[in-house]
Amino acid sequence: MSKPLFANLGFLLQIAGLLTILPIGIGLYFGETDTLISVFLVCVAFLGCGFLCNALCERKDLNFKSSNVLFLVAFILLPLIGAIPYVYGDPFNSVSGFERFTNSYFESISGYTTTGFSFIANADVLPKSLLVYRSLTELMGGVGIVFLLLAFFQSRKATGSFGNALGVDSLSSNMKRVFFSVFAIYSGYIIVFTIIFYALGFTDLIKTGMFVVDTITGGFQAPAQQFQQYLSLAPKILIMALMFLGSVNFALNYHLFTRKLKKVMSPEIALYFIIIAVGTVAVVFTTRIEVVDSLFHVVSMSSSTGYDYITISSLNSTAQSIFILLMLIGGCAFSMAGGIRVSRLITFAKSIKQGINDLLIKEKVIPESEEQKDAHNYEHLPALISILLFTSTLVLFAIIFTTMPPGVSFTDALFEVGSALTTNGISMGATTVSMPVGYKWLMIAAMTIGRIELMSVLVALMPFKAKDQRWKREEPKEQESETAPSDETTELMTPQIVLE
Repeated sequence: MSKPLFANLGFLLQIAGLLTILPIGIGLYFGETDTLISVFLVCVAFLGCGFLCNALCERKDLNFKSSNVLFLVAFILLPLIGAIPYVYGDPFNSVSGFERFTNSYFESISGYTTTGFSFIANADVLPKSLLVYRSLTELMGGVGIVFLLLAFFQSRKATGSFGNALGVDSLSSNMKRVFFSVFAIYSGYIIVFTIIFYALGFTDLIKTGMFVVDTITGGFQAPAQQFQQYLSLAPKILIMALMFLGSVNFALNYHLFTRKLKKVMSPEIALYFIIIAVGTVAVVFTTRIEVVDSLFHVVSMSSSTGYDYITISSLNSTAQSIFILLMLIGGCAFSMAGGIRVSRLITFAKSIKQGINDLLIKEKVIPESEEQKDAHNYEHLPALISILLFTSTLVLFAIIFTTMPPGVSFTDALFEVGSALTTNGISMGATTVSMPVGYKWLMIAAMTIGRIELMSVLVALMPFKAKDQRWKREEPKEQESETAPSDETTELMTPQIVLE
């Protein structure tokens, strides 16, 4: 199992190393020699480790357990190497070596998980090369998670219809082509929106481009002074569009790029629109703020972006509860958003309906059809388990967080931990660089679990031996050639372990 795993990990490390060349070029252009050393070390570490993994191991298809192990290792190793520039420069003014490493790893994991928590008081003072590097970690993590899911979490049953619907059936034999297909689409969004912002008068291409990356990946919020420049109507609309595109599934983005507009709308997307609309109306009625401002913050919370300018902590408890609920629901499957995700709500609703039907059939209130005789609820179980694990982790971590001196209310703890678990990154003021080190690691764990999900961690760490059977890709059947994946198919693809 280890050799194929390390070979696939090597490919991811090499991609990360290649992306790191961009901030090196920025550093050379602006003469930022001191920062350049640390970023160069990251690039060498990524490329060197990736080359060794590929040279010494043969890349093969992974079984389900190995794929989960790869997922876990990737989101531990990438942030670990990626923390080098923060350890080198220490923009946190840490008081000890261990705290310096903790703060650096926190900042790095926040970027790679696209959470957006930051211990850097004023990012404006950072060198341009480090600003670019900081945003690229979000791109690696955000685009990387979609790629990992496409490349490794496709079961035999789902490969045909799913691959065809996402346009990866012709790419499925080549992981590199899968990655570049995903990367090209999101890169296209970044380029187009950067040009539009530039046309609106935001002429600092580096800051504007990194702001677009931060927005579509749902990562770090721009410094207050820079963010204020985007609060006129036109930039707000562009920001909401970016947040939405980053929070919907890859199928929608693919269909938009290929102009298959009839396939854009799905039950998951329709429900996501409804959630956003209902949330906006609810916030307007409970806070009396403007509709556009309400919509902006509802999309921000649902998409796990975490942008805010109305100070959520100052709102009434009803409005705060609405935002917490939106944050926990999150965005769509196979996107950069976190949370429980809309697809699981659909599956949960179907499981309730199926349970009621089973009860009525058992009590002989309604007859059992031939289809119901063959039906089973196995596809609903993973979603129910994932929701239960997510909720249990949220409550447990929130209870622990309330013990942080001088004391945090359970509501605030629920918001802070929920923000980490949903990779949202918005804070009520409790998550700061001055918090005790132990609670920093609690939030690091929450961000990591929120990105890769607890069930995936459990599968990766469980000491059982899976059958040494690779997931072979099958050619789609002719009648499935124009079929988009249903919610049940999506559930079966990853057993809802790491739906992003």
